[in-house]
Amino acid sequence: MPVYRKALLTLSILAVVLSAVGCGSPDAGTTTASTAPATRLGKLTLVAPPGPMAIPMAYLAVNDKLAEAAEETELVIWENADQLKAIVAGGQGDFVTMPSNNAAVFYNKGLELQLLDISVWNITYLVTADPDAAGLGDIKGKSLVVSLQGSVPDVMFRFLCAKEGLDPEKDFEFRYASDPTQAAQLLLTGQVDNAVLSEALATAVVMQAKGGERPLRKALAFDAAWIAATTRSDDTPIAGTAATPRVLDAPWAVAVFQREYQAAVDWMLGDPVAAGQLVETELPQLGLEAPILTASLESITWRFTPAGAARPYLERFYTNLAELSPEVIGGRLPDDAFYYVP
Repeated sequence: MPVYRKALLTLSILAVVLSAVGCGSPDAGTTTASTAPATRLGKLTLVAPPGPMAIPMAYLAVNDKLAEAAEETELVIWENADQLKAIVAGGQGDFVTMPSNNAAVFYNKGLELQLLDISVWNITYLVTADPDAAGLGDIKGKSLVVSLQGSVPDVMFRFLCAKEGLDPEKDFEFRYASDPTQAAQLLLTGQVDNAVLSEALATAVVMQAKGGERPLRKALAFDAAWIAATTRSDDTPIAGTAATPRVLDAPWAVAVFQREYQAAVDWMLGDPVAAGQLVETELPQLGLEAPILTASLESITWRFTPAGAARPYLERFYTNLAELSPEVIGGRLPDDAFYYVP
C-alpha cells in the first residue's frame, strides 16, 4: 500500500514550477520494461511538486502500479526549490518530477541524477483583464506583475520582451511579486491589469473572476510566444522526471517506472475528470478542488518524451534561457551523462 508524507501546501506553490512550449514538438517515445529480478526493492519514493504535475506520480502510488519493482511506493510532495534540492542531495527520492532547469542546475552543481524524460511542454500564460490583448505588445504601458524574480517564467518573459523590443521596466508599470499567490491576488483585486501565471493558478484566477465585473482571460500562451520569437523547432521542455543513484543502479526498476509513468500520463489525459478527483481525494493537504485541476489540464501540454529524444529541444531551450540568465541552468549545458540512456 502506498504511504503519504503530509505537507501543508497551498495554491501559491503551483506556479513556482515553470513555463511554456511550442508547436511541432517531438513524438513521444516508448519504453519497454526489462525483466525484473525475483527480489524487488523494498520501497520506491516518488517525489513531485504540488498541483497538476503530481497527478501521474499520485496515480502510480495510489494504484500501486510499481508493485513489479518495489514492495511499497511512497509519494512525497516538495514545497520549494530548497526542499527539492535537499531531497535530491540527501538521496531521499528515487524518481523526482521537477522543472528541467532545476535538473540541469543540480547536475551542474555535482548532484547525482539523470534526466529520464520531459513530459510537460507548456504551463505559463499571460493572464489579463484586457478583452482585446493578444500579446505583450498589446499591454504596453499597462500594469504587469511577475512573481519569483529569476525563475524560468521570469527569464522567459524577459526573453520574449527583448525579442519584441520591449523593456519591462520602461514599457510597463512593472513589479515583481514575492510569490505566485501575491501576483494572483494583485490581479484579482484590480491592483494590476496583467500577470504572468503558471498552471494551475492561471486557471484558478480565471475561474474565480468569471461572471464578475472584471473577468480575466488567458491572452497568451508562452509556448506560442516562444515559437514566434525563435523558430518552430524551439519547443519549451518545461519539466520531467529524473532518477537518482539507487534506482540508476537498478535499470530494470527504471524501465518499469518509465513504462508505468507513460501509462499514467495517458490515463490522466484520457480522463481529466478522474485525474482532478484523484488529487482532491488522495492529496487533500494540497487544498485543490477537482474542477480546477481538471480545467487546468486543458491548458498544459503533456507529451511523454524520453530524455534522449528531448535533448535537442532542451539544449536549444537552455541556450536561449542562458542568453539572459546563465545561472538559471547552472552556468552551462549539461553533458552527455545528464541524459539517461536505457
